[in-house]
Amino acid sequence: MIRTWCKEGEQYDDGVKHDRTRNECCLQFYGCFRYNHKGPCHVYYPETEEEKAEAKAHVEELNCNTQIRDNKLQYQARRALDHMNKSNVNLRRSTRKKQYVPSTMDYTRGDRSRSGIDGYRHREGALKKVVPWIKSLKKKGLKVHLQQDGAPAHKARISRDYLIAEMIDRLWWPGHSPEANASEHAWPWIRRHVTQNYTKSCTSKQCEKQWVQAWEEIPIEVINRWVLLIPEQVWRILRAKGKNDFHG
Repeated sequence: MIRTWCKEGEQYDDGVKHDRTRNECCLQFYGCFRYNHKGPCHVYYPETEEEKAEAKAHVEELNCNTQIRDNKLQYQARRALDHMNKSNVNLRRSTRKKQYVPSTMDYTRGDRSRSGIDGYRHREGALKKVVPWIKSLKKKGLKVHLQQDGAPAHKARISRDYLIAEMIDRLWWPGHSPEANASEHAWPWIRRHVTQNYTKSCTSKQCEKQWVQAWEEIPIEVINRWVLLIPEQVWRILRAKGKNDFHG
């Protein structure tokens, strides 16, 4: 909603207030790119009851696998210590099996009351598209780091553990600094492109089709320009000592 202030004596008309986005066309879009390379995109839809049930079962399976993996690692570590005739950090030859504490070890689904996206959905949707793309670039000898903002879904343990297991290098991104990520330039570009070149979408599927097509139409020269702007933006932030008014 758009917040509006009225002067004393003025009357506010409820008819001028309207939603900024229509609920039936509200989607979340995720995309990534690198200099000279455009990556995949992903559109998040509201989760159905069937998907929630499948996700719950999958998370429980992941928790079981995590427990087995932790116990295996400890068993292998004990065998290695015995082979080296070394004690553990507590100076004991025989270590006790790791205790299973569900409250701290289990993966859980996050709060989806606002955006509808938690670490599990981010892992199963966007990351499982991005990781193969990053690995294909690494095979070509390119250095790639994944840079994401501080959204709860991006910082969730289930998504972070997935990136660690896939050996994906991550780049720290300080909060409240959209100028430090080139992808932030893509969203206003797509909005302008969709508004100018397409008719107003009436359904979620139509909205998704327009955004995905606009993503594919972003020229690689424009992407390269966004990437090349980042070093200068970072220097301006440093000169301003981290303040967000350095544009003026």
